[in-house]
Amino acid sequence: MNKCSDSIVLAEQQVAEARTAAFAEYQATRAKLCCHMGSRSPVFIGGVLLGAIALGYLALGRGKPKRLVYQGSPGAWTRVGKTVQVLLPLLMALNSATKAAHRPRANISEAAI
Repeated sequence: MNKCSDSIVLAEQQVAEARTAAFAEYQATRAKLCCHMGSRSPVFIGGVLLGAIALGYLALGRGKPKRLVYQGSPGAWTRVGKTVQVLLPLLMALNSATKAAHRPRANISEAAI
């Protein structure tokens, strides 16, 4: 029985040493990678994103035939409607901003009295 417990203790020591060695190797590889990568610089991250987008385009987008969004060219009233749809919120925001600029501001200390 003593021989069996000695072999278990020896195996546990070997596992602990192997675990420590593997962790040290992981830390060394990670440090080397961080030095080469430049601590995940924005240029590297941008390059990875651009590569992923290009890969997605090549894999998914090239084989499909392109279809027209509008079957015919849009009419004049459609273009006017789209322009108004874009410009109307901008004009409303400009109008409310100019009204707020001309309105006298209330003094907080006078309002509390």
